[in-house]
Order: sequence, then C-alpha cells, then structure tokens
Amino acid sequence: MNGTIKRHAVTAVVAVAAVAITATWLLNRDVRPTTVEGWAWPNAAGNTIWLTESPEGGSNGDGFILSGARWVGPDNVWRDGSSGPTCVGTDTTVATHVQLGVVDVRTDGMSWRHAVWLRCL
Repeated sequence: MNGTIKRHAVTAVVAVAAVAITATWLLNRDVRPTTVEGWAWPNAAGNTIWLTESPEGGSNGDGFILSGARWVGPDNVWRDGSSGPTCVGTDTTVATHVQLGVVDVRTDGMSWRHAVWLRCL
C-alpha cells in the first residue's frame, strides 16, 4: 500500500509540473506580427480596410479590421487604436500606401489575420 501511495504522489507531482510548464510556455510565447505592405482602401467609417497590391485596387486583396490597432501617420507619431479613424481616412475612393503588422488568430474553430498596427507610408 505504501508503494501505491508513493506512485500516486509522484504521478500527481509530475502531472502538476507538466501543467505548470505548459501553461507558462503558452502564456509567455512571443508572438511577432508579420509585416505586409499594400494599398489600403478604407470603409466610410475608417475602421476597416481592403488591402490591395496596387493603387488601382481590384478584387485581389484582403480585408482587415483596424479598430484597436496602433497606428502611425506621416507625422511619425504613434497613436493607440481608440482614437477613431486612422491615417487611411474615410474616403472610400482614395487608397493609402501602408504597412500592416498582422497576426494569425485561431479560436473556437475559426481563424483570421488581425491587424495589430498600421503605418501610413
């Protein structure tokens, strides 16, 4: 009986250590955004863009939500994403040359690329 209790105690300690190591690794991972560059076409509210490869636009591109993303305009001043429209503006007919920092998000069976920062060039 003594050996069984010791085995269970060792198994419990190993399990707790494995959970703690895994949780620490998951919480402290360094997520670095991928930089993409293109031409941003804003919606009328200025909180989302369609990113294309050329200033002529086109159907080939990706949509990004900018709400909450930090951004910097030509004045080189960084702003937090809560201050309203970004340097891309709200004119849906004008494209702005930009760089975006994007991260891949996966949760609950869904995935998307999320813009975390924006730089108007």
